[in-house]
Amino acid sequence: MDPKELQTWLSIINTVVIWAVAIYTWQANRNRVTNERISSLQGSLNARIESIGTDMDRRLDTHADRLSRVEKDLEHAPTHEDLKRLHARIDDLAGGIRGLEGEFKGANHTLQLIHGYLLQGKQ
Repeated sequence: MDPKELQTWLSIINTVVIWAVAIYTWQANRNRVTNERISSLQGSLNARIESIGTDMDRRLDTHADRLSRVEKDLEHAPTHEDLKRLHARIDDLAGGIRGLEGEFKGANHTLQLIHGYLLQGKQ
């Protein structure tokens, strides 16, 4: 092989190696940028998920407090038996009022008769 031919082959090999290194570098940079973007996105998502979790915990605590207050209020609410007794007492009271109504009607009638008699007697 003569030196000119060797120089041509070395030049071709040099060009191929340079192109191979350039393609490798381009591919490596592309992967690095993609990995950086994925890492950035992953960090952002982790931060958002953590903030959602914190917000969710706060909301659950608030709901737990509200539920505790409602349960405490329900402990003091009247039961079905209490309402049944109240209803029976109201029915008794209504019966008593009906009896008084009848008595007052009778008394009113008597007063009207007395009033009529007195008005006729003065004429």
